[in-house]
Order: sequence, then C-alpha cells, then structure tokens
Amino acid sequence: MEKTKILYFITRMDQGGAQASVLYTIKNLNKQQFEPFLATGPGGRLDGKVKNDPEHVFFVSALRHPIHPKYVLHDFVALLQMGRILRRVKPDIVHTNAPKAGVLGRIAARVFWRKAKVVHTFHGLGFAKEHGEKQFKFFVAVEKFCAKMTDVLVFVSRKNAQEAKELGIVKSVRTELIRAGINFNPILPLKFDPVAKKGSLKIPANAKVVLALANFKPLKNPVHFVLAAYKVLSQMKNVYFIFTGEGPMKKTAENLAKNLSIEKQVLFPGWRNDPLELLAISDVYASVSLREGLPMSLLEAMAMRVPAVCYNVDGISEIITNNKTGFLVAPNDINMFAEKLKVLLRHTALRQRFEAAIDHRDFSEFTVSTMVKKQERLYRSLVPPTKKNGGKRRFFRRKRNFKKHTGESNHGLRN
Repeated sequence: MEKTKILYFITRMDQGGAQASVLYTIKNLNKQQFEPFLATGPGGRLDGKVKNDPEHVFFVSALRHPIHPKYVLHDFVALLQMGRILRRVKPDIVHTNAPKAGVLGRIAARVFWRKAKVVHTFHGLGFAKEHGEKQFKFFVAVEKFCAKMTDVLVFVSRKNAQEAKELGIVKSVRTELIRAGINFNPILPLKFDPVAKKGSLKIPANAKVVLALANFKPLKNPVHFVLAAYKVLSQMKNVYFIFTGEGPMKKTAENLAKNLSIEKQVLFPGWRNDPLELLAISDVYASVSLREGLPMSLLEAMAMRVPAVCYNVDGISEIITNNKTGFLVAPNDINMFAEKLKVLLRHTALRQRFEAAIDHRDFSEFTVSTMVKKQERLYRSLVPPTKKNGGKRRFFRRKRNFKKHTGESNHGLRN
C-alpha cells in the first residue's frame, strides 16, 4: 500500500507544547501507512532532534517567529520556500501548527499544491485582547480568511473551540477535538536524589518549592508569578519559586525580583532538560498564563501528582478540577492566587488529598497513544488509501455544512 504523505509546518522548534505534540505525532505515527515530513524555521532549541533526517526535515530559512510588518519581505520569501518544499514532497495532507506557520503554510498549500488536504491545529488561539483591540480584530480576520482554505480545524481544548465559534472562525468548517498528549508513566533517573537536585539549585532540603515550566513571553505573564511569590514570601520564608525558560520578559522579571528583594528565592534557571526532576522536588505547580490551549507542562505536573494553582483560562479547567486536583483562580487576581498558594504550601494533608485525587483521575484522553490514534483516524478520513492526490482543488474549499453533536459540552467537536 502506498503511504500517505503528511507535511507538517511549524514556525520554529522551540521548547513548547505545540512542538512536543508534532514531534510525538511524527515519532509515533504508523510508518506502514504514513510518511511524515517536517518544515520549520531555523534556530529552535529542538532543532537537534530533527536535523539529522534531511530527506524528511526541511528548514525554511526566511520563516521568522515574530509577527511584525518589518518581516513582510521575509514572510513572502518564506512563502516561496514553503512552495518549493510542497512541490518537492507532494504531500497528500498539509498539517500546519502555530500562528505564523499556520497562516503562511495554508496559503502556500493553496497556491503551490492544491491537491493536498489542509489541516490546522490551534494549540491555543495565539491572540488575545491583552495585545490590543485592533491587533485582536486583525488576527481574528486573518484566521477567518485562512479557515476558508482549511479542510479541518483541530482544537486541543473545548474552550478554544467555543471561542473560535463565537468569533466566527469555524463557520462551515469541520472541527475536531484532539487533545495534546503526554506519557503518563514518567520515569525518573534510577539514582535520582531530590535533596541533591534541590542542592544544585541552592534550595534547602526542607524548603517548599513552587514551579512554573513556561517561557518569558507576555501571555505567559512572568511578572504575576514574581508578584505572587512576593506576597507568599512576605508571610512564609522557607519557600522557593522556580520559573524556567527564556524570552523577552526575562530581564523584566529578574529586575522585579531584585527590586522586591526576593531574588534569592525566586529562581530563573533558563531552559531545562530535567522537567520531571523539577516536578519531583516541587510541592505546587503554578500557571499565571493569560492564554493557554492545553498546557502540556500542566499535564506533566498531573503525571507527577503535583497539585496546581492556575489562572482559569482556556483549557486549564479541562485538566484541573477546582478544589479537587488544584485551585482555579480568576485571571489577574494576584491576591487570590497567592492565597491559594499559601493554603497548599501550609497544609500537607490538603496536598496529599489533591495528590490522591490526581491519582484517581482518568487522563486517558490526554495520552500520546490517544492523540496519535485520533490523528491517524483524521488523516484516513481525509485521504483514504485508494484516493491519494485526487486532482486539483479550489483555492478556497467549498462551503459545507457539518452536522454538529447535540451535546452542548462538546461545542460541535468530533471527539
């Protein structure tokens, strides 16, 4: 049987949930039925994981991460480079991920290789009113335009799907719910020593630890993490806060911690290759993000039985059950966020109760195997083995009405 070719576009292989999902999918797809290819902008932290396969991995040199008018020329060149890759691979399916690659990849597919079916995954909507009303409306308009060139829109959370529906992005487009997946049987190094791990970060063995696995982009909101730490440390002294990653707001967060005189207990260790070990020494996981699709770092915290305190945004509530496996707090309510952190840090019995609830929670829909099976089912529905590359298609897909589930909780998504 001839394999179905799938070309994945993603803006850059940074350390993040979208990138992890794509890598997991590529690695675990049934290789007897599917042949995956990847096209990405250069300079990502995870480039080393893919660059040794030149037959299936392509770097789009002009694909720049920031969305800004000064990169318009780069975007045009990137579009041409994507077109060249499309002509070379001749994919049956183009699957785009991330905002920039999602826009350029879909346009390129419709201009240079209309035979392909086009799928786009929203790993979170990627735009927010916090960026400004005009910018928000612009991105909504762009997504509406691109939806006309898309056969299937995939969402990782129901809340993102509902918002996209309310904004008019998913009108007459087939939608699917495919959760981001992780391995829920994590294995720590054989000789892992939590005291030594704390010592490597200059954290006392008996100290409590609050962890955020994120980056220093505006919507990850690191300033609120520092402010919440300050409020906790004003009443509790033996607590350390860790915010991993890099990004444009790191210096701002570091300066704020220094100005508040808490820099010795609020740590910014940069990108880490040991997230499971950091979770193993943590008492509470924290998320102050203003936008999330379905954060894989939070799923990793659940896999390690670490209760969480999170701003209640997007798909967070689809992972955390309030007052059972963690606390959900209204976005921007720093005072309440800090209070919930103090409650969990002070009460060992409560943390243990939350840990037990996490243990009994069914996370099967968030596993790698479930994610990949649903991806494969989607691909087979779009391109049955007997109908590969079935002739040219229109620039915009035909308008179609898709039957919706009657259950309101699914928001019309196919599970």
